[in-house]
Amino acid sequence: MGDPKKILELKQVVFDAGIVAAETVLVAADQDIDDCTGYASAEGTGTGNITLAAVAARIEHPRNVVVTIAGTHLTGGTVKVYGMGMNGKPTSEEFTLTGAGTYTGNVPFLTIDKANIFDVTGTLDATDNVYIGNGAKIGLPMPENAKLVDVVKERFNAVDIAVTPANINRTYGTYTPTSTLDGSKVLEIWYTVETLLNW
Repeated sequence: MGDPKKILELKQVVFDAGIVAAETVLVAADQDIDDCTGYASAEGTGTGNITLAAVAARIEHPRNVVVTIAGTHLTGGTVKVYGMGMNGKPTSEEFTLTGAGTYTGNVPFLTIDKANIFDVTGTLDATDNVYIGNGAKIGLPMPENAKLVDVVKERFNAVDIAVTPANINRTYGTYTPTSTLDGSKVLEIWYTVETLLNW
């Protein structure tokens, strides 16, 4: 039996001038954790709903999410984000909290529909807040059964930019641009994907 057949394709994606750098509050801004009903409950038993930003203000291009916990009293907990993935199917990502800090996700979301905080431990007060924003990792469109092979070219504001190989995540199909996104310039990425033929 021969080797499996594969197709290697070169793809291009162009993000309009509205693409911005990572934004810590784009999805959910500055919410007092102990005001979220069920924040200390187990998942599925009164899970604390985090209030999302208006639909128009959520992730405008496929991005990972970043959860930020402020304050000094939270000692543990979980944030789970639900939405639509790059293949148009429901997806989610769970963040295990150990205290204040920034928790960076990997899954690129096209939309975010819900975020919950639960299993929180510690004696919280009004200084213990949660924020959810979009991260710097951009999801690259590809067929569901394809995998990212390489990013071969980045152009920003019509200028060629050196690709940073360490910023390619082949597992999740994302790339963190070398450019500094500012919401006013066009980003163009050329990349290769490999698809295994099942016939």
